[in-house]
Amino acid sequence: MFIRFFKTNQPASFIALPLFAALLWFMSWLNPLIPSGVFVMPFYAGFEFINTVPFLSEIFAFLLVLAQGFYLNYLINKYDLREARERSNFLTALFGIFLLSIFPAFRTLLPQHFAGIFLLLMLDKVFDSYRKETAFSHCFDAGLFASVASLFYFPSVIFFFLIWTGFIVLRAFNWREWFISFLGFIIPWMMVLTYYFWFDRLDDFFTNQIGSVFSASYFDFGKPDNAILLYVFSGILFFPAMMNFVKMMSSGKIKTNKFLLLFMWFLFFAIVSGFIFPVSSYTHFTLTAIPLAVIFSNWFLSLKKAWIAESLFLILLGAFIYAEAMSKV
Repeated sequence: MFIRFFKTNQPASFIALPLFAALLWFMSWLNPLIPSGVFVMPFYAGFEFINTVPFLSEIFAFLLVLAQGFYLNYLINKYDLREARERSNFLTALFGIFLLSIFPAFRTLLPQHFAGIFLLLMLDKVFDSYRKETAFSHCFDAGLFASVASLFYFPSVIFFFLIWTGFIVLRAFNWREWFISFLGFIIPWMMVLTYYFWFDRLDDFFTNQIGSVFSASYFDFGKPDNAILLYVFSGILFFPAMMNFVKMMSSGKIKTNKFLLLFMWFLFFAIVSGFIFPVSSYTHFTLTAIPLAVIFSNWFLSLKKAWIAESLFLILLGAFIYAEAMSKV
């Protein structure tokens, strides 16, 4: 039902995605959650007041999650990063929205939601630079978007190196492109630092904002008693999905293989950043939802028997509903 419906590119599928997301978020709206352990970087500071009203926090997060899901789906269709036999569809958006909604804490306004949008913009610029003789504007924009992402959520600073990884994979070496991307990255940071210096708040910025990232404790996953089925089943599905993704990277067009490889690097940087920068909760791993949505959606597309794909997704959805219901008991 779900998989077959969202495998199409019909207007009905486009309209149904926000409705599906609303159903996922329904229990949160009945019992709003106040976000905790949020790092307040300069660009996020202007939105922090929204979290004082839990319901408003979840509405804004809902809109940002929809934006990420649809934009990721747009990139997959734009660059044809699907199973070769499949046409444009909304399956990547379906999995993106689901993974970004999978835990209650994900359904509150987090700086990662803002960062995710700018990281997708960064990826778009890196992909679009492929086979272009000169791509200076693309390089600058990619660095700029990575910088803005880091000013919303500091641990995403590591994704700047994904730009250079993309240059290695997609382009011949050109030191000007690497330098221009670095300029694009440092300009927003220089503007922010100048602002804090001008108002004599530079020490406060490094102590309370940057310092809070490094002073946090490592992963606090809480008690996964209610979500244990969701953890286990998602983990089981990850292995065949990853094997299928690796197979895709070695059997498609050279261009497609290179783009898919960058999603693997995206997943790598998202995980590694959690180890480099201490994080106070599992909400850091919302960033992994972007590559995981691509990995899972392509695996579900590759399943030849529709009933298998439908059954697996319904079990996954059932585990989600069970975890939500038990957490409210």
